[in-house]
Amino acid sequence: MESLFQDIRYALRVCGRTPGFTAVAVLALALGIGANTAIFTIVNAVLLERLPFHDPDRIVALWEESTRRPGRNNVVGPSQFVRWRERTTVFERMAVLVDIRQNLTGSGNPEELIAQIVTADFFPILGVSPLIGRTFTGEENRDPQSNVVILGYELWKRRFGGDPAIVGRTIQLNARPNTVVGVMPPGFRLFIKQGSIAGKPSDLWRPYVLPADARDFGGRFAQAIARLKPGVSVREAQAQMTSIARALEQETPQRNANWGARVIVLHDELSGDYRRALLILAGAVAFVLLIACANVANLLLARGAIRQREIAIRAALGAARSRVVRQLLTESLVLAVLGGAAGLVLAVWSLEVLLALSPVDLTSAAHVRLSYSVLAFTGAVSLLTAIICGLAPAFEGSRADIQETIKEGGRQAAGGVRHRRMRQMFVIAEIALAVVLLVGAGLMLRSFASLRRIDPGYSTTNILTMRLQLPGAKYQNDEQRIRFFQSARARIQDIPGVQAVGAVSYLPLTGLGAGTAFTIEGQPPPPPGQDYITDVSVCDNGYFRALNVVLVSGRLFTEREMREKSNVVVVSESLVRTYFPHEDPIGKRLSIVMNDPIVPTEIIGVVRDVRFQNLTASPHPTTYWPHPQLAYGTMTLTVRTVTDPRPLEPAVEQAIRTLDKDQPVSDVRTMSQWVATSLGQARFSSTLLATFAAVALVLAAIGIYGVMSYAVGQRTPEIGIRLALGAEAADIVRMIVGGAMRLAAIGLGAGVVLALVLGRTLTTLLYETAGTDPVTFGWVVVVLGAVALLASYVPAHRASRIAPVEALRHQ
Repeated sequence: MESLFQDIRYALRVCGRTPGFTAVAVLALALGIGANTAIFTIVNAVLLERLPFHDPDRIVALWEESTRRPGRNNVVGPSQFVRWRERTTVFERMAVLVDIRQNLTGSGNPEELIAQIVTADFFPILGVSPLIGRTFTGEENRDPQSNVVILGYELWKRRFGGDPAIVGRTIQLNARPNTVVGVMPPGFRLFIKQGSIAGKPSDLWRPYVLPADARDFGGRFAQAIARLKPGVSVREAQAQMTSIARALEQETPQRNANWGARVIVLHDELSGDYRRALLILAGAVAFVLLIACANVANLLLARGAIRQREIAIRAALGAARSRVVRQLLTESLVLAVLGGAAGLVLAVWSLEVLLALSPVDLTSAAHVRLSYSVLAFTGAVSLLTAIICGLAPAFEGSRADIQETIKEGGRQAAGGVRHRRMRQMFVIAEIALAVVLLVGAGLMLRSFASLRRIDPGYSTTNILTMRLQLPGAKYQNDEQRIRFFQSARARIQDIPGVQAVGAVSYLPLTGLGAGTAFTIEGQPPPPPGQDYITDVSVCDNGYFRALNVVLVSGRLFTEREMREKSNVVVVSESLVRTYFPHEDPIGKRLSIVMNDPIVPTEIIGVVRDVRFQNLTASPHPTTYWPHPQLAYGTMTLTVRTVTDPRPLEPAVEQAIRTLDKDQPVSDVRTMSQWVATSLGQARFSSTLLATFAAVALVLAAIGIYGVMSYAVGQRTPEIGIRLALGAEAADIVRMIVGGAMRLAAIGLGAGVVLALVLGRTLTTLLYETAGTDPVTFGWVVVVLGAVALLASYVPAHRASRIAPVEALRHQ
């Protein structure tokens, strides 16, 4: 142990005697270790940490799945859930949850909240007890009129000041009194983005009582979770659910033909959207660390060559080779520990930047923080780095031939050849790894550029949007709801700078929307499982004008049709292409399964397709009803302005408050912000890969420069002789640069092959960009070749200016 402390003290003295060397080595390692620590922090939080529920590995998400769109989860219908619960034997408990919006009024400003209505087994499945109070009783979960609510911790602290006496108090939700019966602990949430109509985690929970006619209810809108019985695997549960789905398909083909069921471990469901992207980023930062290690190994090899005489003397005095290797490895360990400490500081800083850049749903998926597991990872990476950086230099440095090294001219011993080749191999490896990172970044950036060029079918500039939900207790009939939105549009239209005002039930890029089946009058209904499907939006003419959705044929709604139910509909181009490919749809009548009773509606116009779900999904067939046809109380206002709409936000909100002082507005964003949110994950991945690639490029340039500078120093006498014999400066430059470019060519070739192999992992993240895109590969080769040329030219140019006398004296 004493000898180990001696080695550490000596290593620290060596680092102190060479501050420049130490600073460069520590900085390189800090970049690699810091980047790995920051990315691992997110990977650990999203992919590795157990969910904060009781025995979370036994909790699964349940989905319906259409065989016409395999692999795509679909929300669950109450009737399906009831039948599953009656027949399955693999689950202890099953629960349904539905995201809704609730207006909180009373003390303070009115505010729209996200609520989850949940069936009786929701809290027992998750196994989390309230912080204060209780969960719902059996009676509350059976009584449709039970007005009780459980608050989320964040809402309790923010809106009620963390008052422990909140239990038993009455709060106003949607203009109805509700009694608070509990508060959940900090961080409790179950946010399944796939089925969330709200698009964000919930603020509170209410009981959801399945209706008495749930077995006959046709809609699909809910999410479902379940807890597996002990000893039951996910595969067994999937097999039974598939069997049940097939039986239901035979029994009720009109509803269940071509519909199956999916069982997914809850952790996989919550992390599935991010898994591939995060693993690719983790691989990228691992490459950055390897490049940093190669750089530091080169530095250690260079320092080892300078210290050969010292090591030879130590060996001559009786030091065993193992003792020398241990000393050199200890020096590497000291550098790695310093680099790890600096990297941890860098990770703390960069983590804030990463979370600022990350998509909103990524940061809401888990509580991202530096934990003990992250610190253990940093320590392990630092130790591994010390071994990778120091092993080869330590063994190479301990090879010193005592006699050849001590006597004059020992620098030319045969060990120098191994030294040079080893350093060259490190440079080749750096370049090859840099090629992979640069290709990955280039592909992601080209893909992101393609995404930015997509025409969504509507305008996105100078458009302000905000969502309004009218409480049913206050706006109880269609007339009141229609009148409110008409008045709101009129008041907002009078604001100076406003060009057009509209309202729509589901704004593009903001949620799941609504879809249903329909039939065409005069045509036989399709066979079971082959339903005609359409998305359904409720809107007015102002929506089409505000977003510049182009009318292709026919007309839009008349003023009367926007005030009174008229049974008319506007359809999208994709619906016409799919269901009326060779005929004029104007005047045709559709029976859309959305109202009760179902009344045929006449097609009066065709508008341009819009990309609704996201920018990459093909437009779906869509029908647009005027508001009276389906008088929703929840609509999104769309306001087109002459210039930047954000300064008009207060005026628009004030216009709403003059109609109803208790009416909150939510999701106040510009359309450009919605587009930016939809591109968040692509921007996050491409930005990080580009950053890592830039670091790799700098490290590769430093590696080439370091090798060539060292080579020039070793060959100074040779260069002097060449100059003395008449060689021109250009000859010296060509000789040195040519050697460097040969190394670069080998590294580029190896890197291109490796990038071609690994490029396939990016395919699912790319849009209209091939993993073998020749333009990207070409630019990477050109850029890295230029960097190698510049990095080698600087020492070559310096060498060509050496005076022959000085060079020969160096010998």
